Amino acid sequence: MPSGGGMCRVSRVDDLHHLPGWHLLGSFPKGDPDGVGSWILHHDGEALLLEIPPGLTVQDVETGLSDEGVGLRYVTASHLHEDHFDPEAWKALEVAYKGTHFIAPSDAGAGSETVLKLGGESLWLIKAPKHSPSDTVTVFRGVAMTGDIELGTLASVNDDVARKVKVESMEFLRRFQERTGYHVHTIVSAHLNDFRQGVNWSSLFEV
Repeated sequence: MPSGGGMCRVSRVDDLHHLPGWHLLGSFPKGDPDGVGSWILHHDGEALLLEIPPGLTVQDVETGLSDEGVGLRYVTASHLHEDHFDPEAWKALEVAYKGTHFIAPSDAGAGSETVLKLGGESLWLIKAPKHSPSDTVTVFRGVAMTGDIELGTLASVNDDVARKVKVESMEFLRRFQERTGYHVHTIVSAHLNDFRQGVNWSSLFEV
């Protein structure tokens, strides 16, 4: 296991509710032990919805936004696998939230990142294909949501990404703090089964 922070196998989604600026709507489909967490990231009245898994409804999102008193500015997902990006749920949200920016994951090589602003706070979408060609790591308020990227190894559960690209992705992620001067202290995976605080960011991506 990479050094810096201890891995926590999260048994209850309540364990993740204390992250400032990160509001966990829940794990979807509800009741699925391998479900995907859907989050509202927010600051100063503006929000981004992260992960659109099957079972997520417009009502779930409306309730979360109301709870935090924020408006929805962006919607995105970590990658295009069907358990993270459900086209029907995505379409329903597009209808319900006209004027919101929908940022669909796209296949792209490592070495690019987009910086958005939520209420003036920076949010990074970092392209780093490893588990899938569309992998994107989201960084906000010192927390990184890593999607399904396996850390500290070039191995994966599939062969969808070439080894050379995996190496480039891990190196691009490893240099994020050096490149931006921004400190990441916590990581969480999309399936909520890897939650670590006090991490040594660069060590997570050594292979």
